Amino acid sequence: MKISELAQKTGVAASAIRFYEDQGLLEPAARQQNGYRFYTERALHQLRTLRISQTLGFTLEEIRGFLIGEGQCHHGRVLAQIALRTEAAQAERAALDVQLEQLAQLKAMLEDGRSCTDSAAQ
Repeated sequence: MKISELAQKTGVAASAIRFYEDQGLLEPAARQQNGYRFYTERALHQLRTLRISQTLGFTLEEIRGFLIGEGQCHHGRVLAQIALRTEAAQAERAALDVQLEQLAQLKAMLEDGRSCTDSAAQ
């Protein structure tokens, strides 16, 4: 498929596709006789995986660490990074749970007619 079709199927700009290819994050496209890039279904899957990884908070450098060449990923590296990212997300969730509890306590105090300074004296 041409770069415009790949861009349309993934929602990724053609310039970003070329950038990912130049950075070695996407397998190099074959060139047609007219010089146009031609991408395979594999490139489509690689690009979708790349975008999902970015959405999940992985940096391009981390994603680059997943790769073993021409956009192929090293499953062991990916699984290790997923484990690390999962731990970080769980820690963030715990911190947010504490914050939500504190917000609920503050809201309850204010709804009971106590001022913010009343709770400091208790």
